[in-house]
Formats: sequence, structure tokens, C-alpha cells
Amino acid sequence: MKTFAIAIIIALAALAADAASAQAPLSPDDVRAIERGKEVYKVKANCQFCHKWDASGDQGYGGNASSLRKTFLNEEQFAEVVRCGRPGTGMPYHDQFAYTDKRCYNITSVELGRIMPPIGEPLQRRDIEAVVKYLFTKAVGRGASTYEECVEFWGQDTRLCEPMKK
Repeated sequence: MKTFAIAIIIALAALAADAASAQAPLSPDDVRAIERGKEVYKVKANCQFCHKWDASGDQGYGGNASSLRKTFLNEEQFAEVVRCGRPGTGMPYHDQFAYTDKRCYNITSVELGRIMPPIGEPLQRRDIEAVVKYLFTKAVGRGASTYEECVEFWGQDTRLCEPMKK
């Protein structure tokens, strides 16, 4: 019985810690970075074309793209994929100097040959950091997207969000 009580106390403490960290307010710099990341995702790099507005991927507008909501990559690995793309797939790279040296997966374009990923919109380092911050704040690890998220993404209540309305 004592072991059970200790287990309950530990579980409640863990839940309280999770709730406290989830409610921590974002700094003004974080808010700006997240907004910048959303614009990179939505407009500059047009990630939504393949990964959909909610980052759910699947058979998206641009093809069969991974769900970013379900990724197992950490932020560093995720940033590498944005910079370097995925050789042999439709995932483009966004570092304009990728594959000119061995900065991406320790390989060059000559070594890659025909499996070279396509180039996407060149992004600066801060753009890549911002889009990663945006996705890890708004999409990665979340369940199905909601009507509220749809309205937040598009900035207004559009017909695109109507099917999600309850």
C-alpha cells in the first residue's frame, strides 16, 4: 500500500511539473520567432504545399510528405533536414551552399549524383531556426489539428476551416 501511495505521489508531481512547464509564458523574442517561423512555413519556403497547413503531411498538395506532427526527430535533426533536404526524396534543401562541401550528411553533390534533393527557397540560418521553433511549438507532438489552430494559421475564419467546426 505504501508503494502504491508513493507511485501516486510521483505521478501527480510529474503531472504538475508538466502543467507548469506547458503554461510558461513565451518571451517576446519567442513570440516574434514563432511568427517569423509561421511566415517562413506558410509563404517563404511554402512548406504547407507538401506538409499541409497543419503539418500533418500524408498525401498533401505537393505529394507524399511526412507528418511533422508525428516526427521523431529532435530540433537539431529537424533543422538539418530543413537545411539539407532528404536525398532521394522530394524534400528540398534550403541551405544555398548545401552539398557544395560536406556540411550536409557529410556528402557532396558529386557524390550524391542523381539522388540529389531539389533546391527549395534559400533560407537564412535565422529563418531555419524560426521555422523549427514554430513547428516544435505549434505542431510537433500534437494530436489532430483543431478548428482553432486552423483559424490561428490562416489569420481569419475562412472556408478552409469550416469542415473542422464543431
